[in-house]
Amino acid sequence: MITTTYVPGNSFLHKTDPRIKTILLLTTVPLFFFPLSITAMIMILILLTGTAIYSLGFSRFLQPIKMILPILVFVTILTPPFIRGGDAILSIGETVILTTEGITQTLRLILRFSGITLSFYLFFATTSINYFILTLNWFKLPYRVALIVTIALRYIPYMITIYNNIKDAHKLRGNDYNKKKLKEKLNSIFPTLVSVLIHAIKLIPALSMALELKGIGLETKRSTYSVIVSSNLALQIITSGGIVLLTILIALFI
Repeated sequence: MITTTYVPGNSFLHKTDPRIKTILLLTTVPLFFFPLSITAMIMILILLTGTAIYSLGFSRFLQPIKMILPILVFVTILTPPFIRGGDAILSIGETVILTTEGITQTLRLILRFSGITLSFYLFFATTSINYFILTLNWFKLPYRVALIVTIALRYIPYMITIYNNIKDAHKLRGNDYNKKKLKEKLNSIFPTLVSVLIHAIKLIPALSMALELKGIGLETKRSTYSVIVSSNLALQIITSGGIVLLTILIALFI
């Protein structure tokens, strides 16, 4: 199970100390839950977007957006009719369909979900899983807890890869989803999901043996072959502090 979201690169974000990136992540994500103005949320999202494009490229930046696009579409369609506050924009008879508050709250949800998704994607796309474990250990998180977190994070992209491989195998057998109607597509997805579930169950023994080889269950003190080594750590801390300060100023005064 080696599939991860990590994208090898040589950008400034790849070179940044993972401990600093963890602090930046824990600083940025909570901001989207605060009652910020729409303008502030847009500016923070623009900052994240520019960082993602510069560090990973435009095509990589689009990957998480494509993944959450169906959710954003559902939010856009389903949220406005249930929010009645503000001035009415669209009405049918006496029934209000769309209001200014409905548009504002919908935009806020889209910006919040996009910002959180992009923040996590930036972190895990520029931080290898080994350094992530070392970072959690540096923050005094028990190794077993860190391992559970990393396995979960690895398992999600791995199962997505398995799903795509099985779907491609079904296409080779004449089961092409793109040429079917919606009802036929839904019926065709079920055998694919069953195949993914069976594959996941078969992985349990392999995962158990991998955990045993990692020393899970032993009482002896763990050792590690890797350490976090960062160059220009002082410069990174100053730069990161400036970014955090800028983000907080945007959140407070815009």
